[in-house]
Amino acid sequence: MKFLFLESSRSWGGQEYRTCLEVNWLNKHGHQAWFGCDPSGEVFAKARQIGTQLVPFALKRRFDPIVSLRLWGFCRRHRIEVVKTFSSKDHWLALPLYWFGIPLTRARCITDPIEGGNRLFTYRYGCSRIVADAPVIKRQLVGTRRISPAKIEVIGSAVDLTRFRPGIDPNKFREEIGVAAGTPLIVNIGMIRPDKGQLVLVEAARIVSKSRPDARFVFVGEGTGTRKLGPRLREAIDRYELADRLLMLGYRWDVPEILAAADVVVIASVGTEASPIVLREALASGCAVVATRVGDVEEVIRDREHGLLVPPRDPEGMAAAIIELLSDRQLAARCRENGRRLAETQFSFDRMMERKLRVDAEIVNKNGSAKG
Repeated sequence: MKFLFLESSRSWGGQEYRTCLEVNWLNKHGHQAWFGCDPSGEVFAKARQIGTQLVPFALKRRFDPIVSLRLWGFCRRHRIEVVKTFSSKDHWLALPLYWFGIPLTRARCITDPIEGGNRLFTYRYGCSRIVADAPVIKRQLVGTRRISPAKIEVIGSAVDLTRFRPGIDPNKFREEIGVAAGTPLIVNIGMIRPDKGQLVLVEAARIVSKSRPDARFVFVGEGTGTRKLGPRLREAIDRYELADRLLMLGYRWDVPEILAAADVVVIASVGTEASPIVLREALASGCAVVATRVGDVEEVIRDREHGLLVPPRDPEGMAAAIIELLSDRQLAARCRENGRRLAETQFSFDRMMERKLRVDAEIVNKNGSAKG
């Protein structure tokens, strides 16, 4: 099959990285796929680094007849069978393709409500299928937006289990950042933005440090948009005198090595996120996890069996959970083992892609039957 993936986002994060991995997987498994994004954005530069087959489109505005015409021409030349969109701008720009007979899917990866009748229109009448990351998204779209459940396919996030696994050397990363073996290391990985909850985790780090002054924290990720949260985080770190205990490292490619070095991985999200990829990566790596009850987290893991769950925006509860995992080695070991087994059975990237291909084939076959 032949695919065109479109992403108008200019910031690089988990969704954009996973899109590149999907394009690369398809091209390695006998299909043809291209990733269309803006050549001036961070996504284009990062995608090039990991060898994704790219095609530049100026995806800057929702309405741009020239860009839509270019998309149509590309699809005609390469006989694209399915167009996949991930954000509002690229969906609007690809809408004419759908109306002229090219199957189009829209990914939905967040729990924020769909605002405005125009956006809701694109979900109801402007795509062949909605591919949701989590059941909570389908419940929202069906319950509050009256979208037909038959139009929504739920396919959860997955990871490469050959990359994210136990047994990776934990010392390489620790040596790089100057944290000795045996020193408690708490890791947070994600884009630096308000819904990821890093400010809450800084508060929790202050509380943890009172009883565990030996603990060290690492934030991995970059800011988005105007990047105002980064300076606010640094101000909070300085205010709580955590500068020698909390490192902000920016974006890193060596996430498996970082997870291997972690004693606890914290998913601190306060909303928006439906299906945290980092949660899957941490479980697959055999990490002890503290996660907030957002999105599908409670449907993926059970409290005290695969990790510890805490309410969002609760630094005291988060701190208590971190301290408990650092103190109770049996609990941490049980969560690590159960989490790894869960990942092996449910988070295979190959199985996720095979399921998506079945949905794509169904859409293409239905479209062909309609034309016939």
